[in-house]
Amino acid sequence: MPNRTRTRLCPQRDRARTLLAARVRQGLGLRGTHAIDPGDTPTRVTVWDIRSLQDVYARVGGRLSLAQVTRTVSDGTTYSIVEATVTTRLPGLATVDITTDWDPATELDGYTLPVIADHTTTGARRG
Repeated sequence: MPNRTRTRLCPQRDRARTLLAARVRQGLGLRGTHAIDPGDTPTRVTVWDIRSLQDVYARVGGRLSLAQVTRTVSDGTTYSIVEATVTTRLPGLATVDITTDWDPATELDGYTLPVIADHTTTGARRG
């Protein structure tokens, strides 16, 4: 019996999560509703690259954090990359993390983007 009750409640919870995710993506100015990363949640959104992160940062501001992380590909090979995350508050919705992987060695132009420049030169917060 508890399984039936839980099953009945899940569609409502799923609808609420889907609605929140759509509102968050709209608040961030992102098109589409699909998640780029399977780990995305309504309040954790992955964007394609550092320039996409800059676009969101320019629209909504926030605080950038950078973390060196190790990723594993399907064959078990690992590599190091910088995870860049902008945390921002969308009024009336939620606090949201927008994240992407950035390879400073191959994407040198990232240093010229305000999202990175604000962080590395002053640690400033925008928005």
